[in-house]
Amino acid sequence: MAGRMKRFLKALLPVSTRVAIKRVGHALHDLVDPIKDPRIPPRRDTLIGGGDFAKVGESFRARFQQYGLTPEMEVLDVGCGQGRMARPLVGALDGGSYTGFDIERSGVEWCREKYADVPNFTFDHADVFNARYNPDGAVAAKDYIFPYAENRFDFVFLTSVFTHMFAEDVENYLSEIARVLKPGGKAIITWFLWDEAPKLNPIMDFHAEVDTVSRTTLPENPEAALAFNRDWVEGLYSRLGLEIETVELGGWRESVLDGSIQDLIVGVRA
Repeated sequence: MAGRMKRFLKALLPVSTRVAIKRVGHALHDLVDPIKDPRIPPRRDTLIGGGDFAKVGESFRARFQQYGLTPEMEVLDVGCGQGRMARPLVGALDGGSYTGFDIERSGVEWCREKYADVPNFTFDHADVFNARYNPDGAVAAKDYIFPYAENRFDFVFLTSVFTHMFAEDVENYLSEIARVLKPGGKAIITWFLWDEAPKLNPIMDFHAEVDTVSRTTLPENPEAALAFNRDWVEGLYSRLGLEIETVELGGWRESVLDGSIQDLIVGVRA
């Protein structure tokens, strides 16, 4: 019942109103229970991503290590935000390095300040256009070239990035990921993969078609959540020389969440 009511309110209220309501709630929470960890932003100032900041990051670190992340690797975090994935990797990359980039400048600047004492961590701003996060961006996502050399990274990950990008943007980013990965390097990416009808009352209802390969939950703001045809995604991996090693299905298809909401693909560069 609570889940259906939440989805009803999301459909009823405009994005700006929902964001304002959340911010007020987070501000009150910060007053009652302030966050003391210097690398966790106040709830009211968290730019991107839901859930518990620390727990989500630590959960993903365990998954990265499960799929082969080791301390000496060169790591790229595409869509680093305010360091939700960077924070649990401090101390875990002994001999390696972490590079993160994001289109939201204030998040990058926040990370540069908070991780100034971690010499093997670097944060870059990508001046990519996004109507919400970087409206003055200089380049479209479909044309953006990652500012890194070919075959540089051992491990690339994206958490809740492609779930907010259109197909042509996804295609370009995945091509760039394949380019900067070393042969044998891995890409860990979360998706919403549309491959079959979900159960009744799914947590995410991708009812609106965006194009021939993607659907959204919110036609008036499709980038809020985008699901892609699984065959199209798998074909794209194959064409770009990325072998799919593992597919984990998330809980978005269910009526009650048990575990991660998004799907996850582990790809290996040939």
